Amino acid sequence: MPHFRGFSRCNAPWLLALICVFAGIFPCTAYAQDERSVKSPDGQLEFRLFTALPEGSILNCLAYQVWLRGKPVIDTSYLGLDIEYQEPLLGENVGLSADHPIHEAHYNGLWADYLQTSTTGRRIQFEVRVWNDAVAFRYIVPRSALLFDLAIADDTTQFRFTGDSEALPAAAQLPFIRELPSIGWIGVYEQDPAGFPKAELKRFDTQTMVSHLPGGSHDETAAFQTKTPWTGPWHIIAIAANREALAQSEVFRELVK
Repeated sequence: MPHFRGFSRCNAPWLLALICVFAGIFPCTAYAQDERSVKSPDGQLEFRLFTALPEGSILNCLAYQVWLRGKPVIDTSYLGLDIEYQEPLLGENVGLSADHPIHEAHYNGLWADYLQTSTTGRRIQFEVRVWNDAVAFRYIVPRSALLFDLAIADDTTQFRFTGDSEALPAAAQLPFIRELPSIGWIGVYEQDPAGFPKAELKRFDTQTMVSHLPGGSHDETAAFQTKTPWTGPWHIIAIAANREALAQSEVFRELVK
C-alpha cells in the first residue's frame, strides 16, 4: 500500500477522541460540506464535489463522487496535490470561496475556488466537465505568495470503485479499465500536457486506486516543477456498456479542441 501522506499523518486516535469530547453533541463522523452537483446533459451521469473529513483525520479534504442513473460508480474519493516541503496537502483544510456553473452544447461543468485556511493565501481551483458518458476534471493552482514556484511531489487523486469486482492490482498503468457488475465498464484516463510526467495508479486499499507521479518525494525531489498559475492534466473517467465503447467516448474528441 502506498504511503499517502494526506491521511496517514492524521491517524492520532487520542487526539481525535479529545476533539469528539469537546465537540459535545456534534458527531465525530465524516460528512459532506459545500456540496456542488453537476449532471450530464441527459441527467443520467452526476459528479458531486464537496469537502469531507476522512476517517482518522482531523483535516477536511476536497472529495468527489460519480453517480450513474442514481447509483454510485465512484464512491467518496479524495483529491489533492502534494507540494514539496509544504504542509498540509493542497486540497486539505479548504473552504469554498467561489464557484460558477458551465454549460456547453455537449457537457455541463463547474469551476470552483478553494482557500486553504491554515496557510497565508494558498488556493486550489477545480474544474469539472460532465458528458453523457464521461467526466473530466483538473486542478488549477493560481499564483500566491507561497506558490510562485510550484514543485509538485505527487498527485494524490483517488478513485474508489463501488461494487464487487476482481481484486485491484498493486500498481497499474493508465488507462486503467475494469468491469463493474450491474453497471458496465469504467476507464480511468489522463490527458498529459506537454512536459508533465505520466502518472500511474497505486492501490490504496481494497477498493481504491490513487494517482502517483514517479520520481517525486515530499522531502527530496519534485516530480514536476513549474511556475504558477498552472493548469494540470485532465483526469478522465469514462463509462460504457462494453469495453470497446470506452475509447469512443465523446470526451476524447471534446478535450482536444
